[in-house]
Amino acid sequence: MAQFYVIIALLLATLVAIFAVQNAQEVNIRFLVWTFQSSVVVVILISLGVGALLAALMSLPQILRARRRLRESEGRLERLAGHIDESQGSDVPREEP
Repeated sequence: MAQFYVIIALLLATLVAIFAVQNAQEVNIRFLVWTFQSSVVVVILISLGVGALLAALMSLPQILRARRRLRESEGRLERLAGHIDESQGSDVPREEP
């Protein structure tokens, strides 16, 4: 499934790059108090980069929570495996990570 997302992302990136190259004329950009002239390609690529960065930042808390839960679960699993070994003696072979 991860390969599917990579293929979709590459396809979208290719489409954006084609669109940007075909629209290479100069435009005046006004943002808040700044005014500057730039190529549409630069504006599109900067917008795409900022959007990707914001999406990554928005998903960061969820990723960190998932990693913390995984570490807690692994620790709990280790403790339970230790309890099983203690209750059954050392006859049970354990896999080393």
